Amino acid sequence: MKISFLLFNAYGIGGTIRSTMNLAGALAGAGHEVEIASVVRTREHPALNPAPGVRILPLVEARRGSAAFDPEHDPAASPSQLYLRADGPYAHSSTLTDRRIVEWLNRTDADVVVGTRPGINVLLAEYGPRHALRIGQEHLTHSMHKPAIQSAQDKAIAALDAFVTVSYADAECYRDALPGVDTEIRCIPNGVPVPDVAASTGRNKVVVAAGRLISVKNYALLIEAFGYVVAERPDWSLRLYGRGRLAGRLREQVMAAGLHHHVRLMGAVAPIEPEWSKGSIAAVSSNAESFGMTLVEAMHAGLPVVATDCPYGPGEIIDDGRDGYLVQPGDPKAFAAALLDLIEDDERRHAMAEAAKAKALTFTPQAAAERFLALVAELGGPGTPEPASTPVRVRRPVRSVVRERVGTVVRPVLRASLRSPVLAPAVRTLMPGRAKRLTRAPGFHPVARTRATPDGDIVVDITGVHTPQAALLLRQGDDTLRLPLRPEPESLRARIGRDHVLGEGEWTVYVERTDDGVRRRAHSLTVETAELVGRAPELIGDQVTSRIPRTTGTGHLSVRTWARPAHLEIGTVDTGGSALIVEGRIVGRPLGGDTVVVAARRGEDTAFESAEVVVSGDHVWFSVPYADFAERCRATGEDRELWGLHLVDGDARIPVGRIGGDVVERKGTDPVPPAYHEGAGGQQVRIGPYFTATNALAVTVREVTPPSQPGRDAVVNAQATEVRMSGVG
Repeated sequence: MKISFLLFNAYGIGGTIRSTMNLAGALAGAGHEVEIASVVRTREHPALNPAPGVRILPLVEARRGSAAFDPEHDPAASPSQLYLRADGPYAHSSTLTDRRIVEWLNRTDADVVVGTRPGINVLLAEYGPRHALRIGQEHLTHSMHKPAIQSAQDKAIAALDAFVTVSYADAECYRDALPGVDTEIRCIPNGVPVPDVAASTGRNKVVVAAGRLISVKNYALLIEAFGYVVAERPDWSLRLYGRGRLAGRLREQVMAAGLHHHVRLMGAVAPIEPEWSKGSIAAVSSNAESFGMTLVEAMHAGLPVVATDCPYGPGEIIDDGRDGYLVQPGDPKAFAAALLDLIEDDERRHAMAEAAKAKALTFTPQAAAERFLALVAELGGPGTPEPASTPVRVRRPVRSVVRERVGTVVRPVLRASLRSPVLAPAVRTLMPGRAKRLTRAPGFHPVARTRATPDGDIVVDITGVHTPQAALLLRQGDDTLRLPLRPEPESLRARIGRDHVLGEGEWTVYVERTDDGVRRRAHSLTVETAELVGRAPELIGDQVTSRIPRTTGTGHLSVRTWARPAHLEIGTVDTGGSALIVEGRIVGRPLGGDTVVVAARRGEDTAFESAEVVVSGDHVWFSVPYADFAERCRATGEDRELWGLHLVDGDARIPVGRIGGDVVERKGTDPVPPAYHEGAGGQQVRIGPYFTATNALAVTVREVTPPSQPGRDAVVNAQATEVRMSGVG
């Protein structure tokens, strides 16, 4: 049968979009024709890749720079007359989106049409095709909606064939709210796919949380709770993944509480699955969850979950005491106690991790698809598709057959000519179009899955090459490392070993076909670096080395490397008292008794030394008095001075930074609280340590008016808009 979903924006990100993509992929995998109609198109390709067999159909091109953009789509000048005004996407709706939605609903030949949010469900009830089953979905809960949305959607449900919630409690709420409605109201929990990454080993002393940084997630409570955890177990850390308008205030809360060594805001990371595997416990501190996809994602990765027992999702997913813990909402001490129970008991934590993985398998997209198809069958929809007994053969035109056979002979000759310095210019001049097509290398689109191994190697598996004759190339400037790609059952594999010499910098990864020399950058699908968490830089040969594979901003694979004769790896940076105090470990050479720390103003020859360096074996402490910075400060207003720091030991200049572990750029994840010092002239000087783009420690210095210090209440009381376009489905 044909099943069509109507999303407002299939090109964004968010729980509604992810769950729709997951269900659509499972239905397509079961043999059904599946389409996702997207009211607007906001980018060239969907941020979340649809599964094979799922067609994306945009109704309105919303990119003003696109040739297909229709100026009639102007939500400000021609706002929607049909879309539910109280629903978030109304601000992005126009009279053109009205017309396109109604036209699509009138012409669709789908057997089942599924609405995915209140405004869509209202239109589906009013204009949906009567020949099809019309099913509305609720991805939040009845109580989460404004009264205007509740009223409009409740009225629309009566005209639908079925209405689906993601929690059983919410389904009961809808039944209670609509006692006289005979529409089938049913819970079908979201489907979360089993990730194609390694599960957590349970060895990393890391708690992971992930979600949008908005008030309903109550990450302020989680940070407060983790303060109690750190008091008992300072060897554990918390990673918080996501973006949102509370990011700045949460970071201020972390620094005000002195937790900047233990709590890191990692930003938004996609895909998130490899990040779950870096933890050993997951935390969900929400005030409300319609379902809790992050809970299931964490369980798939083998993490027991500590969650608030909030409405509605966690209590329907977690079996308290078996695969996680449910904690009373609003109680940071109780949350900390549950975390500490798992932290202190390795055996219990590992047992709960196994139970969590088993529980997650009951929430796969395939399970959701089976429940969905059972509902359709009960409503009288078409049955399961039957495979064709005899494949259908299509007669091809003679001209097409001749062209293909001639091309089989001619293409290799032309490719060989294009590799010839003598013949290539003539071929490009006489046959420019064909030459361009041949050098594009159709069918050559290398895709990389990358993982770091426990011994420090980096394994790269390549697909999309369609030839066993290929090599992996790492390039930085004029330097190239070429590695053979060896056939594996489902990929070509190369291993970047610890013994391979890579100079410091960013190494771009390419795949090259060895038969014709065509080269392409490797698109990065997943990068697994759980084995690098907490890994210190190591001395390999005569170089202190750290290597971290990553996905670049353009979606390609690269390897960031550090290689230097000696290095001070920073453990802690403290800004209390009257001096900047840094603790770390020296790698690469022992330090003598005359070691000093040098601060140098960037762009100038100005520098000063501090002899306050203490060495105990490979453990190093140094301090730089704030007065040394303040008395030299010339920056005022918005100006600032940048000072770099390094050690000098004899004639050796030793960099100071944080290059170990799995984080390529520490500037955003490892902030340090600033300090304020009174200068010689009575002015206030702000001294702000930070990690640079290369993870070196530096300091900004400028005259300022000291700000008031924010506390937790500022975070707790901050109000956030719960629906934003980036997450609208």
